[in-house]
Amino acid sequence: MNDKEKNKQNKDEFEILRTISKKPDISQRKLSKELGFSLGKLNYCVKLLQKKGLIKIQNFKKSKKKLNYLYILTPQGISRKSKLAISFIKNKMSEYDKLIKEESNVLENNNKLKEQIKEFGIGHNSSILNPQIEENKTRTKPLFKTIQVNIKRRTVIVDDILSLHKGSPIPSWIELSIIDVCNRSCSFCPKSDPKVAPNTYQRMQMKLIDKLTEELKEIKYKGSVVLCGYGEPMLHKEINIICKKLSEASYVEVVTNGDTLRPKQIKELYVNNVNKLLISMYDGEHQIQKFNEMIEESKVPKDFVILRDRWYDSKKDYGLKLTNRTGTINIGDQEEIGKYKKCFYPSYQFLIDWNGDIFLCPQDWQRRVTMGNMMQEHVFDIWTSKIMTKYRKDLIYGKRDNSPCTMCNAEGTVLGKNHANEWAKIYSNNLT
Repeated sequence: MNDKEKNKQNKDEFEILRTISKKPDISQRKLSKELGFSLGKLNYCVKLLQKKGLIKIQNFKKSKKKLNYLYILTPQGISRKSKLAISFIKNKMSEYDKLIKEESNVLENNNKLKEQIKEFGIGHNSSILNPQIEENKTRTKPLFKTIQVNIKRRTVIVDDILSLHKGSPIPSWIELSIIDVCNRSCSFCPKSDPKVAPNTYQRMQMKLIDKLTEELKEIKYKGSVVLCGYGEPMLHKEINIICKKLSEASYVEVVTNGDTLRPKQIKELYVNNVNKLLISMYDGEHQIQKFNEMIEESKVPKDFVILRDRWYDSKKDYGLKLTNRTGTINIGDQEEIGKYKKCFYPSYQFLIDWNGDIFLCPQDWQRRVTMGNMMQEHVFDIWTSKIMTKYRKDLIYGKRDNSPCTMCNAEGTVLGKNHANEWAKIYSNNLT
């Protein structure tokens, strides 16, 4: 069997395992239709999975519910599905990088380069993967490419993998604020005002990291833990130890302004199992060469680092889709606050502060509403708590009449639709 055939078999295997894990009582006819397989091919694949010990099949022909079969993933099957999922994430991201490179080469020879590309960061209504050209907007090709890569990277993690624990969707994106200090005071960030977001110099302790790691293992977490939050993560002296520990249970990313980065540190992050290092550049194009030289000297794979061009230009809103951080700041050309705007943030993500406090989302810089504390409760219990449920349900249906959401202008619907739909199914059965 060549590599192409092996990859095709692995893909078929993963699709079957993923589908029957969600719908164990699905009929073979419906399963074949959903996957686009012929009945003969599906029957062959199912028997092969059974032979490998990845699934068990129970016959329920006498059931009053008329269910013919019940497919059950064995522990080996669950493990195999998870390994295939991780493998596909890496492959997808690699394929996307190649695609972006090809598209970039085409664009360079295209007269449309002279046109300006519509800004479409987090929170825009336009299609992220099919941006439209629009006059009166200024978006350069390099920045366009960066946004594409960032959105796709998150899409693969958030929207392509949805798993359940005790009947509830597991989060796919956890932001970790490991230190409450930043060496910068960017005007578009609440840290620019010490009265609003002062540097407290507090940092997360390893006992919390250990607890989080074990609890993510318990719920079979398959998403990403992102070190960013309310401070600059590279200022935490134990960042390498933190990343290595978290990697036991999750995909790990580090977001930094790069000010303290050196080639040795880049290498250390890579060695300690960080999956992606994202460097936000605020000073200008000259930083591209600077960081590329660092990356080369560190001898890490080029796709390990993503450079995000976010230098200041009043016409480009810093290369960011600026929000008001739940009413904390007001800068740039911001959207009006919509009282009935849906938001999927609490459907797929939350933020953990340095002391274990869990907040609704990373937009709440003033820490107005605490969902719970990790040192006192299990992370999944907080995720499914009454207060989290209240906010999640309201925002799924477009109700923003609770603080801090009432002052927030973030769209919040670019990602997480699959999670929101799953929660909506649950709430439709329990509308209390």
